[in-house]
Amino acid sequence: MTWIELSAVCAAIAFAILVWQAVLALQAFRQSLIRLEEALGKSRQRLEETADRTAELLEETRELAAETRSHLRTARSVLDGAAKFGTALHEGAEAVGGAASALAESVLKVQQAVHTRQNRIVEAADWTAAGIELWRRWRKSGSEAAAGSSGPSPDSGAPPTARRENGVSPGGL
Repeated sequence: MTWIELSAVCAAIAFAILVWQAVLALQAFRQSLIRLEEALGKSRQRLEETADRTAELLEETRELAAETRSHLRTARSVLDGAAKFGTALHEGAEAVGGAASALAESVLKVQQAVHTRQNRIVEAADWTAAGIELWRRWRKSGSEAAAGSSGPSPDSGAPPTARRENGVSPGGL
């Protein structure tokens, strides 16, 4: 064999090894692509599951947001009602306070009026007592004057004579 033949055989062997290595590399590349495709399939499946779960969560979030808005409207209505009730209660308290003040003033005026009338009654009673005392003295002085001129003396024990002047009898009161 000559160098050319030997070189041709070596080249053929090298080419066969090269083809064999290319086939092995292509098989490894193919297996890598299969694994990549499987990984992508799993990732796609997980991504779809995540997207579905995200859609469900978004729907739940929308429902919760709507329910929260409804509760907030209700709470706002309740709070507005409570504020109106508080205002009405405050106004009622002010009205009761005003009525109590007016009642206290009325009671004070009535007390003052009663006190004034009591003073007037006491004064009238004093004047009446003074008038009765003056009338008795006047009667007594009239009886003594009449007794000294024509009748028994007051010391004699005889009753004085009854006299009427101006329609009043001495024993009438």
